[in-house]
Amino acid sequence: MSTTDADRWTLPEPGSRYPLSLLGQGIDPNQSAVRFFGVIAIVVGLVAYSIATSSVNLGLQGIGWLVEGRSVPFLDYTKAATAFETAWGLVAANLGIGSAILVVAGLLRVLHRRRAAWIWSISPGVRWRYLLACFLVGLVVLIGLQFLISGVPRLNPQQGLAGFVVAILLTSPIQAAAEEVLFRGYLMQALGLVWRNQWFPVVGSALLFALFHGTQNLALFTHRFAFGLIMGALAWRTGGLEASIGAHIANNLGAFGWAALTSSVARARAVQELTWLSAAQEIAGFAVFAAIAWWIAGRMRVPYEVAPDIAGTTGSRHPV
Repeated sequence: MSTTDADRWTLPEPGSRYPLSLLGQGIDPNQSAVRFFGVIAIVVGLVAYSIATSSVNLGLQGIGWLVEGRSVPFLDYTKAATAFETAWGLVAANLGIGSAILVVAGLLRVLHRRRAAWIWSISPGVRWRYLLACFLVGLVVLIGLQFLISGVPRLNPQQGLAGFVVAILLTSPIQAAAEEVLFRGYLMQALGLVWRNQWFPVVGSALLFALFHGTQNLALFTHRFAFGLIMGALAWRTGGLEASIGAHIANNLGAFGWAALTSSVARARAVQELTWLSAAQEIAGFAVFAAIAWWIAGRMRVPYEVAPDIAGTTGSRHPV
């Protein structure tokens, strides 16, 4: 990296782990200013995300309303779209959440003067082989668990199945990756500025993740909180977001695909309650996935700490 680049972009402290790698080199983490800046980063991140996702979602719903001929009043159209009664509503919601990736990239550049590649891993960048391996494991473990719990589904495809399947396949991976980038990525690292402890950002980001899912009973909240905890711990132990992104994509593809084939995506969208038995079964599935993903990381020798010679690197990725 040239001197000019080093002046323009911050680098993490060599040897730091993922939840604590947002701190720049040579900065004392115990300064009150660092902790305060972490709080500001969290607030700005959540506000920016809320504005971006709502704006993109509503904008895309507006485009859908215009394209489909304005056959119903706009408010009725947006109500149906928000409830996922239309495939376009699912697309609008997923791409609205997907805007979090651009929000985080902007925050890294403006607030932290850091390249966006550092949000994916401490390598930096996406370690594609590891991501693919985790996604495949997620498909086997998480969707396989669905079959074990519910058995072979009785097919009852919803109306407009083809459109929903296309929407799920094309946009659910973007939505899942964006949630990981925001919660297990930016917010977890910002929490690491507030308190330089490995577990505080993992637990804190899991709590925010569960709370942002809105109305839910205690079992469903626990289910989402546990998912956040397990995926946050994986990011810490593997040095990046690939495992959590792979699991999240596999989980959402399975959940929405299953719903489209057996009832409706709108019905899955409206779920606000989960039994404790179902929550425990799915949490067990997340734990099994995590164990396998951690084992694969070891086999692939995925780096989990910022390289000691990072100050002199050119930004290239570690081989995986």
